[in-house]
Amino acid sequence: MAGWDADICLNLLRDSLVDVPEKRYYYRVNQPATDLKYQIERILRWEPAEYWRLKDFEVLSNQIMAHTNQWVEAPDLQQFWRSSAHATPALLDALARFADYADWDDFCDRNRVGEMIPTEPDYFHAPLWAITAPWMGWILWLSVLASVLVGVLLVWKR
Repeated sequence: MAGWDADICLNLLRDSLVDVPEKRYYYRVNQPATDLKYQIERILRWEPAEYWRLKDFEVLSNQIMAHTNQWVEAPDLQQFWRSSAHATPALLDALARFADYADWDDFCDRNRVGEMIPTEPDYFHAPLWAITAPWMGWILWLSVLASVLVGVLLVWKR
């Protein structure tokens, strides 16, 4: 059955509507590929993909190589983002691995049941808390004031 699901997932890129026997899941055209694009865009936290240039796809290609040890050409990525109808299985596997899935089949299996994104690596996350600039100013001035006060008290007690 797992091979059947993988075949369905690959055929979703070409078919308009697929009815998976016994499970009754319906997909729109290119839905898994669109979900994969969306997840990668969330990981990257760049501007919207419609504004990406070839240089951005080259940066993404280098990041995919660093994360997965699999080379993907920047023009292939650009073509995939324009239309995923002619995506190769190797490209889909590399992109799924970049999004921290085992491969394209794993991505399709885990997203079919509603699981959105695997836990992202720590280096993709911003700190959960941050001290804002106004608070930093107050902390700086209070520390200067405390230092001056301690200095005055030390001199005065001599």
